[in-house]
Amino acid sequence: MRLLSLRLVAGMLAAALLIAGCGGSDSSGSSDSSGSGAGSLTHVDGIVVVQGDGFVLTPIDGSDDITFTLGPEVQVGQVKAIEVTGAPARVSYRPGETVAAAVVPAPRIGDDLESYAGTVEKVSDSSITIDGPDGTRTFDISGADDGAFDTAHLKDHKAEQSPVKIYYDPKAPDVGVAYEDA
Repeated sequence: MRLLSLRLVAGMLAAALLIAGCGGSDSSGSSDSSGSGAGSLTHVDGIVVVQGDGFVLTPIDGSDDITFTLGPEVQVGQVKAIEVTGAPARVSYRPGETVAAAVVPAPRIGDDLESYAGTVEKVSDSSITIDGPDGTRTFDISGADDGAFDTAHLKDHKAEQSPVKIYYDPKAPDVGVAYEDA
């Protein structure tokens, strides 16, 4: 029981340190970062191949391969599971470093989706309001696609008044599927 308690405390401490140091994460498909703090995360989407104590990511945007080591919150099994699918992964990391803070499947942004770009007016875990060329539009963030929205990073966009592009299915125009920096 004592060993279990020590593991639980150690796990909670590691999670708290990661959350405290992460800030927001960039949500563009490239490795550009709009976060300004030292703890801010950025991300890049691409195809992963596990190698040794890390993995190589081939970015979707065609830039050079990046070799990452696994951070404390990333399990090699998570990366292998994505590798097996052949689908793109989204790797979050601190700018200037190659230690993966998170590796998740990349959000689905396809030709069957439409988009709306503008500045973030309001954002919560369940919705985002964008002020764009046709006025303000609110999109629900829910269901299977809620993992594609980093609300902490979107709050940074709101504060900085930097633009984002929300993707949505034309059959459900009030539901956001994914976003990227615009």
